[in-house]
Order: sequence, then structure tokens, then C-alpha cells
Amino acid sequence: MIVDITPQNFHTALLDASMQKPVVLYFHAPQMPECQAMTPLVESLVGPNNPAVTLAKVDINDPQLQSLASQLALRALPALVKFHQGRPDEASFLEGPQDDATLRDYFSAFAPREEETLLEQAKQHLEEGKAGEAQALLTKARQLAPERHDIVLWLAQAELDLNHLDQAEALLGTIPMVAQESHYHTLCSRLDLARQASDSPELRALEERHSAQPEDFATSQELAVLYHQAGRQEEALDLLFGILSRDLAFGDVKKIYLDILTTMGSTPTASAWRRKLYSLLY
Repeated sequence: MIVDITPQNFHTALLDASMQKPVVLYFHAPQMPECQAMTPLVESLVGPNNPAVTLAKVDINDPQLQSLASQLALRALPALVKFHQGRPDEASFLEGPQDDATLRDYFSAFAPREEETLLEQAKQHLEEGKAGEAQALLTKARQLAPERHDIVLWLAQAELDLNHLDQAEALLGTIPMVAQESHYHTLCSRLDLARQASDSPELRALEERHSAQPEDFATSQELAVLYHQAGRQEEALDLLFGILSRDLAFGDVKKIYLDILTTMGSTPTASAWRRKLYSLLY
């Protein structure tokens, strides 16, 4: 995030904001060639949506802001000063023109970790209804930071959005009691409702038909489709595999099987079912 400090927003944009995350003050004078050269690089290194740090620009031409530079005893422009918890960090002063390498090293401390970037991108995808893309990003983020329960919860949300109820339930089962806060309880409620919806009279009637006629491939295929729609992918795949193991060319079974695998993404479970199919084909 990049903001311009003014006498009016000084407390909220600097002191209050630094209680939440570090704020780097950038003292500059737009008319100075040294500042004109350095400002674009500083802004690009922070970026407009950096979750780890805020860049707060201070135009030293404003008489009401010159006292801030005096209080910090700055001796040259441009200058960078990190504020955290409402106080300046004396070890983080950087005064005068700086080269590219020095600035990159200075801001590297505020670079978001890869899993944090993936998490933010995944949240955006979920807001846009792109659960499949979010699932892929969150799976990678979880591999990078397996101890992050918040990432697991967002991954469970993506699985619910994809109607992968078994996967969501397995993920929620890994959350310890100490991390079972509002997001966890919301997802558990969603899972319970989805489970109830998946146990429809139509599905129960078809299960009874299948139980009475287990060799009726058409009924098995129809039941597999309903299982998939109800988020019961593995049960669907099990039924379809049973058909394929005896008749590879029956109906649309192979296509339905592959379509279900596609919706499951590149998970270990999907890979296992994909290998089972390949064992029949090759």
C-alpha cells in the first residue's frame, strides 16, 4: 500500500497504521533530481497491494511536515525511515540517493512470503467464483506452510465451492481446537448443509435400485453421476471403475470418470484414481 502523508492523516496513516504493520516513511522533494530518480523504484519495490508494509510518502515541501524531518534529524534527501508500533526504528534509516541493489536489499525484509502471496491471490479467485484456480494456489501454499491453519481453512472453502465434500471434511478434521474460530465454524455449517442436501430422496431411491440390481450398469452410471453432484466423488469413481473393469466401452462411463477427475484437480486422491484407470487402459 502507498499513501501520501498529510497533516490531516498523520496519526491514522502513520502512527495508528504502524501498530498493525510496518510503515516506511519516504521523505522526498519532487523537484530534486535525486528524488525523481529514486521515487519510481521505491514505489515499484513496495507495490500498491503489499500486505507486509505501507509506503508513506512525505513531501518535504509542505511546511507542516518539515518538522517531522527535523524531529528525526534527517540530514539528506531522499530518506527512508521505518516506523513500527508507533516508533521509528533507528537501525532502519537510509539517507541520500541509493542505488538499485541497496534499495532492493532494504525492502527485501518486507517482501511477503510466497505462501502469503498465493493466499491473497486465492482469496481473490474465490471472490470471483474461480474455485478451481484458488484450490491449486492454496494447495501449493499449504505445501509451503503446512503449519498455517488459515491456509487449510481457505483450501477447505475452495473444496466446498467445488462440491468436494469429502476433501473439505478431511481438511477441517486437521484443524486443532485452538484454531477453531469463526471461519472454521462457518465452513462446518456449510459442510453439514451440503451433506444434508446430498442425501436426497432421488438418490436414496437410486441406491435401492442399485442394491437390488448391482449388475445393472446403467443404474450404476446414473447413481455415480448423482454421487458426483452430491460431492461424493470417490463413491462415484468407485462405481464407475467397477463398470470399466468389466466393460471399458459401456455408455459414457469413461468420459464421466475423466470429467470427475478433472474437477478434483491434481490432488493425491485424484492421482490414485487416475492410475487405477490407466492400469485398465494400458
